[in-house]
Amino acid sequence: MLFSSTPGSIAKHSLRSLHPAVFWLDQPCRPAMGQALTADTRCDLLVIGGGFSGLWTALLAKQRNPQRDVVLIEAGRIADGASGRNGGFVSPSLTHGTANGADRWPGEMAELVRLGHENLAGIEETVRGFGIDCGFRRTVEITVAVEDHQVLDLHRTAELARALGEPVEVLDAAATRALINSESFLGAIAEPGIALVDPARLAWGLLEACRSLGVRVFEGTPVADLSRDGAMMTASTGSVPATAHSDLSATWSSSFTPSTLAITRRRAASRGAYERARCQVAALYSNLDSTKALTALSFVPTCTSARPKTL
Repeated sequence: MLFSSTPGSIAKHSLRSLHPAVFWLDQPCRPAMGQALTADTRCDLLVIGGGFSGLWTALLAKQRNPQRDVVLIEAGRIADGASGRNGGFVSPSLTHGTANGADRWPGEMAELVRLGHENLAGIEETVRGFGIDCGFRRTVEITVAVEDHQVLDLHRTAELARALGEPVEVLDAAATRALINSESFLGAIAEPGIALVDPARLAWGLLEACRSLGVRVFEGTPVADLSRDGAMMTASTGSVPATAHSDLSATWSSSFTPSTLAITRRRAASRGAYERARCQVAALYSNLDSTKALTALSFVPTCTSARPKTL
């Protein structure tokens, strides 16, 4: 079927009441933008970036040492970046899948699997402990096959996972269709342990948790330059003539690990495995389009004959 790249009158009419927006961020509960950093300040730990890594870094730092003065600065608004624009899946996998991890770090996979579950449990503990209303719930991940070779791939993945102690269930076509009624599916594997979450509300909840512990948060504060003078790190902002000074000796003497990646680097795999990982990082992304639930009346016929109509 051929489609026009230029929307026609029918398409324009059907979209007349819609506005493009990020699904998770387009909510009435979105907090107002916080104040920017407008004057020089000093702190023990400076965190740059208000995504999940930055928010959790600040939160963990303050939990481990309540006396530590922690400042977090964000160029835009909290959760404006990838942390508020993802699919909302919280996976225990640190390797983007068992098969992918087994190919790259076969000797470390048992430890990486253990740390992955520990990491997910820590996320859940934070959500429950601070009462973050983000729809966090555990569920089962279903990976389906639509080609015969994919069925074989799923069986291999299940064998690898089971060898690592993971409770993976292999489903034939009938069992798969009983869960997801599509004749396209030839089989699947079901992996418990994954969670679903509203990522924007999780980030906003972490923001409130940070503030409740005394973390100073500044939004609308892009960093234009970083400089170091001995044990002192200085971040100069681009929008206003202000700087944040962080005493590195106070930070690192506490043996604080500032992110999940750092925790993984120090505790999960060996140093050698981490160095190999640095050389094998690939950028992954996907595009998700979300709409309201469609009804039979929502579908507009696009073809009235063998020749496609331009929409």
